[in-house]
Amino acid sequence: MAEASSVSKSAVSRKFVAMTETALSDLLTADLSGLDLVAIMIDGVHFADHLCVVALGIGIGIDGVKHPLAVVEGSTENTTLVRGLLVGLRDRGLDVTGPILAILDGAKALTAAVREVFDHPVIARCQIHKLRNVGDHLPEKLRGPVEKRIRQAYH
Repeated sequence: MAEASSVSKSAVSRKFVAMTETALSDLLTADLSGLDLVAIMIDGVHFADHLCVVALGIGIGIDGVKHPLAVVEGSTENTTLVRGLLVGLRDRGLDVTGPILAILDGAKALTAAVREVFDHPVIARCQIHKLRNVGDHLPEKLRGPVEKRIRQAYH
């Protein structure tokens, strides 16, 4: 008969933290010089009391593979924070000299940072964010019909 053993919650927690730190370190130091991107998406994501700005690259291949590029923590989506994130990508080898589609949520800070770091960005507003922002300014009963019309216009 096999002997049973148990692992404490704190041991599991320590192992999880160590593995997460390693994975995050690998992500934030990866060489990006071989990556050929057609688009980059940048957005702030809230986790409890924290805001993380995330950069996700979309490859040029037919498969449209998404590549996590970077994440930084800050209090707001400000130009300085996002510029630092983008300069970090450039320093890790990401080509910022060619045209790239930057998909943003409409925040002026994100747009300013992208224009400062990339030589030839094409800025596009994320359709999901646009739908949310428009809906937030409408009475509840109009949100569905207006969203439907906006989606039809995008097609």
